[in-house]
Amino acid sequence: MLDWDKWLLISIGGGHATGVDKVAKKLEESITKVFTNAYVTIIDLDKIMEQSDSKRTYSDKDINFEEIFSGLNGISHKGIDVIILCGCYALYNKMINKRSKLKIFLDSDNDKRLINIIKRSKTGTPDELSVIIAEYMDHLRPEMMKYIEPTRVYADMIIPYENEAVGSDILLDGVVKAIQEIDGGDNRSKTVPVWNYETEQMDVQKERYYDLS
Repeated sequence: MLDWDKWLLISIGGGHATGVDKVAKKLEESITKVFTNAYVTIIDLDKIMEQSDSKRTYSDKDINFEEIFSGLNGISHKGIDVIILCGCYALYNKMINKRSKLKIFLDSDNDKRLINIIKRSKTGTPDELSVIIAEYMDHLRPEMMKYIEPTRVYADMIIPYENEAVGSDILLDGVVKAIQEIDGGDNRSKTVPVWNYETEQMDVQKERYYDLS
């Protein structure tokens, strides 16, 4: 059973092929280096959806949010549980948003998302490329506009896609502070540097690379 007083839920959402999974992985690596008593669990909603036997509806119906939320109770370690929920619909559910300590939206424009989708698909023929573009225009783009893009208003932090590395470092600083609040102390590894919101340099970085809602 999850100890609700010793856990931290971070939600990372964004459009198709914007690298939310990469940001989650980078954050996991950073947290485990910084804290010796933190256990990180990544819940990738996009991967869960891809592995489902159900036919895609390209809507919020493709995710069983109640099942995802209930599944959190099965996560329990000695120490602090850091749960990273990532995927296109990571900021969609109100119940999950209410529990999230940090909500991030990875922003990108339509052209970049389409280019990323084509690159990931590794299409080899014009016919395969045509199928990918048709799926994007008929399903993914409308899904983005109707269901995913509106969730950016719930984000505490909006990170431009092209600056995800800088955004991850800034995000880590917020996570460090949140874990310290839960832990009541500082169990950080002293060998790992952590960004500081309060420095003048970070104020400049914030203005350049992300905005807060």
